[in-house]
Amino acid sequence: MTDRLVDSNGFPRSDIDLVAVTTARSNIVKLKNDHKEIMLQIEEALHAVHAEALAEREKKKEEAAQAALQGESSSSTTVAQASQSGGGSNTVEASLTPFAKVNAVAPDSPAREAGLLQGDKIVAFGTVTASTPNVLPSLSEHVQSRENKPILVKVLRGDASELQSLILIPRQGWGGRGMLGCHIVPV
Repeated sequence: MTDRLVDSNGFPRSDIDLVAVTTARSNIVKLKNDHKEIMLQIEEALHAVHAEALAEREKKKEEAAQAALQGESSSSTTVAQASQSGGGSNTVEASLTPFAKVNAVAPDSPAREAGLLQGDKIVAFGTVTASTPNVLPSLSEHVQSRENKPILVKVLRGDASELQSLILIPRQGWGGRGMLGCHIVPV
């Protein structure tokens, strides 16, 4: 491609077919330009696909959070009604009993994204509560069955008086071990 087509005196070289070489060089340059254009189109298409997937993921997260918050508001209304009636105060207190504690949270994990902090005491993890038999195995089974689906997690934070509701979406492939990215120990 870069060899000279003329000799030292400036005359065309007699050992090569100049027409064939110049035609081949021209075709190669055209193909390189076409390749660049196609690669740019592929790059733009990939950006569009990934942007669409990201927007869809964000939309699903937002919808899951809305659904979980709606479910939470209806359950908190029921708890408030039960505590006002006076008959259900024991069940309300039992439902606020922590059964596990967050011992460690990995960076960039689903647990970190949900807002779990080290020292949080877990009161409810989806359908798992302190009254669930075999709490930690049940929690593990619940997480396995809810991969890539939102789970409402209620924790007591700080001096155990602040109840926090978090949305956790367990998933594989976040860059660490497990689907949560946190270490949970019994209380």
